Amino acid sequence: MTPEVQEPSSKSNYHGVKMLTTVLSSLCILTVAMTLGLGHLYMMAVALAAVPLVSYAVGKRMLTGLSVRREVVDVAWDGQPAVVKLHIHNQGNLPRYFLQAQDSLPPEAQFFEGDGVIPLAVPARGAQTAEYRVVFRYRGRYRVGPLSIRATDPLGMFFFAHHIGEQAEVLVLPTPLPLPAIESLRGALYTTAGVHSAPVRGDSVEFLGIREYTPGDPLRRVDWKHSARYGDLFVRDFERFTQTEICVLLERTDLMRHLPHSFEVMIKAGSSALHLAYHSGLPFRLVLGVPEVDGRPARWSSEQLYEYLHALADVMPGSDIPWHDLVARSVPQMPPGALLILVAASADPRILPALEACHRRQIQTVALLPNVPALDRVSSFVDALHDGEFMRALSAQNVVVIPLHSGGNA
Repeated sequence: MTPEVQEPSSKSNYHGVKMLTTVLSSLCILTVAMTLGLGHLYMMAVALAAVPLVSYAVGKRMLTGLSVRREVVDVAWDGQPAVVKLHIHNQGNLPRYFLQAQDSLPPEAQFFEGDGVIPLAVPARGAQTAEYRVVFRYRGRYRVGPLSIRATDPLGMFFFAHHIGEQAEVLVLPTPLPLPAIESLRGALYTTAGVHSAPVRGDSVEFLGIREYTPGDPLRRVDWKHSARYGDLFVRDFERFTQTEICVLLERTDLMRHLPHSFEVMIKAGSSALHLAYHSGLPFRLVLGVPEVDGRPARWSSEQLYEYLHALADVMPGSDIPWHDLVARSVPQMPPGALLILVAASADPRILPALEACHRRQIQTVALLPNVPALDRVSSFVDALHDGEFMRALSAQNVVVIPLHSGGNA
């Protein structure tokens, strides 16, 4: 612990009044003693004058022989309280009373309850554990600390403080948005076995044979020549692809710097998409325009999920790769039957050829589009959700559009 620092008593007028009252009382008694020549009043005046000095010495001693250790989680979620524990150990032979502990928080964080001041009373050769909860309003990396331990004398006339410079780093992950619309979409995309049930057209589809018609088979698959020959309905059966993987693409162009609110909503939507991919049991990957993130192969694991969430916690607007180039590069790497989740804000018609390629290859595409508020809009920016022509183009490519709102509901 660093050397103690005496805090000025002027910080509190109340405590200053205490000191002034004691001094004036001692002077009054001393005046009476000198006027009347009463020796016992001299002793009373001296004793009263010594009281602040004794109280000062006791208060100063309260901060000696203390060791403090902070215990805080390495990873937290934005908007959710995280627990911080303080372990205080008294190495002295006397108990330590009149103590208060308070941590310093970054501007983006606040104490969940109260002002974060924790009263302490540590027994001799003993320890005390105290805790408080802190809420980080935004994702990112933050440092908690330094810690201040304050003490006062028994009469409350003086303040003393230890400042512990040690800080703890906390990585704050983006909390997923609730997206009921994408949950219903998931039910349409997956069977009870968790696989894609829609047939895939194209050269890679293999013919399996002819079988009898069963209710529910599409009429376009009826083999009319075979049916006419045998007098009953028969259909052509093809091999079906299973849902192969999920790819999440997040737009972070330079324009996003002017849309801070919308960009944070998109980050949370990306977190939701990753959680959906993980719970589907399918391999998944994230594309941000960051080589160390984009280069990871699609796989299913909790480690992959949290590696991507860590990336979302740190990512900022601004990419060296244009958004339409990022989409065009990613689509050819996706196998047929994949699910592409676009988290974007801009109405960029240059991504439409890539989405058309998705449609041809039977890659299901979902677009999560923020409802950009007026305070976020800039003159050179056209958001996708309010561009009618762009929305019609998405509809023509069978892209499922899910609006994102700041309140967290789709």
